[in-house]
Amino acid sequence: MINSATATPAFVAAFSLLVLLLANVLWFTRFAWWVKASAIVLVAGLCWMSWRAMPELLGWPAHAGMPPRFNVAGIQVIEPEKNGGNKGAIYLWVTGFATVHGEVIPRAFEIPFTPELQLKLAGVSTKLRKRLPQLGEVVPPKGHQAGHGPVGVELDFFDMPDPLFPER
Repeated sequence: MINSATATPAFVAAFSLLVLLLANVLWFTRFAWWVKASAIVLVAGLCWMSWRAMPELLGWPAHAGMPPRFNVAGIQVIEPEKNGGNKGAIYLWVTGFATVHGEVIPRAFEIPFTPELQLKLAGVSTKLRKRLPQLGEVVPPKGHQAGHGPVGVELDFFDMPDPLFPER
C-alpha cells in the first residue's frame, strides 16, 4: 500500500525526471522560444494538477463533497490530544443513494472533530453494531454566508425506515 511518506519522494523524483527530459529535448531543438516556454508551462501545470489529484486517486478521505443524504457504512473517531499535537478528526464511510445506473460506491470523508458530533456518532455506532442501518443528512450551517470563514459540518442521523411493499 502506498502512503504519503513513500509517495512524496517517488512523485518528486518522477516529476523531476520528467522536467529534466523536457529540458534536454528543448535544449537541442530549434523551436521558437515561445514554443519552448509554452511546453515548460504546460508540463509544469500537468505535474501540479496530477499532484493535486493524487490523494483522491489513492483513496485518501475527501474533505468536501459529501452527499446531502447518505447511508452510513462505517465510523472512526480520533479524539484530539490535550497537548494540541493532534486536533482530532472524524472519518465517515458513506454511500450515496443509487444513481440512474444503480451504482452505489462507498467513499471516505474526513470531518473536523467536535464533541457534539462525537456524541451523535456514539449512538450511530451502537446502532450499526446492532445491525440497524443508519441514514445521515448534511444540515446547512445557520447564519453562515458562503465564502466567509471556515465551514463547519453539521450532520443529523436517523434510522433507516422499513421499506414499504405494495399489497398483493
